[in-house]
Amino acid sequence: MKIQPLPVPTKVFGGEGLISYANRHASRNGTSIEDIERALTQTGAMPGTGRRHAPERLQAWRELGALHRSAFTTPPRIDGADVIDRPLCLRCTNGADGYGRLPGIGWVCARHRRWIGTPQHHIRALPELIAAERHYRRVLARRGVLVRSPVLRIARECAIVGIGRSILARRSHRAVTSNLTLLTYPETIRIAKRITAPGFNIHMLHPGPGGRHALSLRSIADFFPEAEEDETWRAAHRITAMFDTIAREVDKYPSRAPDITRAWTIWGT
Repeated sequence: MKIQPLPVPTKVFGGEGLISYANRHASRNGTSIEDIERALTQTGAMPGTGRRHAPERLQAWRELGALHRSAFTTPPRIDGADVIDRPLCLRCTNGADGYGRLPGIGWVCARHRRWIGTPQHHIRALPELIAAERHYRRVLARRGVLVRSPVLRIARECAIVGIGRSILARRSHRAVTSNLTLLTYPETIRIAKRITAPGFNIHMLHPGPGGRHALSLRSIADFFPEAEEDETWRAAHRITAMFDTIAREVDKYPSRAPDITRAWTIWGT
């Protein structure tokens, strides 16, 4: 049975999830999700289902909104990693509260120069965050690094402990925020790119003279802006510890890292 679209159309935002869209679409039509789905079930237009993302329910709301069949199809997991639901850029949604999955996007809306973490924040005074976001999309997203991936978490920790306090203070003044995740985003992306680089993985698991820590120090020496206080060694220490753990896992369970160039994928598993 074909379901007719509701009278008042509602645009679906890129990556927006079913519940987010259904709430907005029902509200614009002066009703609720519950009332709409009860009526559809009673008329037999939508089989009764208790599953939130049942195919029949997804299709019903596509028809209710006259949406393309690609709506609500972003997977909840990619290569074993969770694709989290998160707030969409408020400029993209014209101020509407929308939620969705954006696996190819980091924490920056490059179009509106806006930090889309929590809370959202204008970052026009920090163009280095826009540049970092482009690197995330061009490199990290293609390597399967999502915003909640363990490797991005360790990179963020390295960035926070490694950046000079004076640099952090100047960025904080420019951006009018003390959000450490936001302020260290450029270094986080640089470190994540290095951790996931195939050549770096090989060298870290088979280090030459000087060992892993010396290699870690050399590899990130230029990642942080120059500051009177040099805290780079703190970040290098965490990277070394990470690959020490990975090396032990590979030695103990060789099958866990069949492709040594992607050894980072077993971190946090």
